[in-house]
Amino acid sequence: MRFIALSHKASDYYRELEKRRMNPRHHVQKIVALSEIYGLEPVARAMEDAFFFQAFSCEYIANLCEQRTRRMPEPGALHLTRRADLLDLEVQQPDLSIYQTESKEN
Repeated sequence: MRFIALSHKASDYYRELEKRRMNPRHHVQKIVALSEIYGLEPVARAMEDAFFFQAFSCEYIANLCEQRTRRMPEPGALHLTRRADLLDLEVQQPDLSIYQTESKEN
């Protein structure tokens, strides 16, 4: 019953577990345990995402929850500490005259 209370998709998820997994009760027990570790909302969201991607296992739910708890640092602006690191490029103007001669011949 705790599993069914996790999400509105829980009963559908369980039916798919029964079809695809040898021991669906094992997966249900693990998913309920994951809800105690990560909380109800993250596990419910992971179940809905897993249902969308047709991935039915407790390992997939655990992987989604674990990935979402990892915070990646926001990328910052690039800081160049030495003047030599700057790219002082000089680009020559391209010769466009070859296009003008071809258009006259055609």
